[in-house]
Amino acid sequence: MAKRIEGQRVGRARSFNDNLPKGEWRSGIGNPEIAAMVGQFIVALPYIEESLVPFFGRLILLPSASTDVARQVLRSIRTAEGKISAMSAVLQNSFVHAGKPDVFDQVIKLYDKIRDKRNTYAHGLWSTHENGRVYVVRTDDDVLRFNEANRREVTKNEIKEDLKRVDELMAKIGEAAAWEDRNPIPHGKRRMTMKVRVSEPQSVS
Repeated sequence: MAKRIEGQRVGRARSFNDNLPKGEWRSGIGNPEIAAMVGQFIVALPYIEESLVPFFGRLILLPSASTDVARQVLRSIRTAEGKISAMSAVLQNSFVHAGKPDVFDQVIKLYDKIRDKRNTYAHGLWSTHENGRVYVVRTDDDVLRFNEANRREVTKNEIKEDLKRVDELMAKIGEAAAWEDRNPIPHGKRRMTMKVRVSEPQSVS
């Protein structure tokens, strides 16, 4: 991807990927195997977000078997960015979650990475070289200086790794949702204890 040059005016010379092979290009994914793998990765996101329902329920302190409320709340947050912000805020800023294992943080971070990659695949401009290699360029980066020549190659190995991350995330979601706090803290109580010094009332002469 080309790097944005600070202070460069729109319409002036832009950097681009000059390592692209010469020859004929056509729009779209011309490799059926890669097309199928990309489609598999893209459609995984709704299943991931459905799996996040019990995970989110644990964050808002619902019983593990209760998903109706968590599903309504999570689905009412329309964007993935909003879901990530809500889950992160609840996890990081609530004393009741101070003892949660790292897998809770890992779920949110991995979900964010997969969401970002999914958006690249779903909203990017794809092209196929005459040699069969497939390329994509994001359409949401530096819109005013967008250059289709800044496409990058996407290989089967890369998408295989993406699909492995989906499996990894699903496993982590299950682990986090099944976790039970052995020392649960009642609602409204803080994980940290604070000592308050009470000064003796002074007599008024």
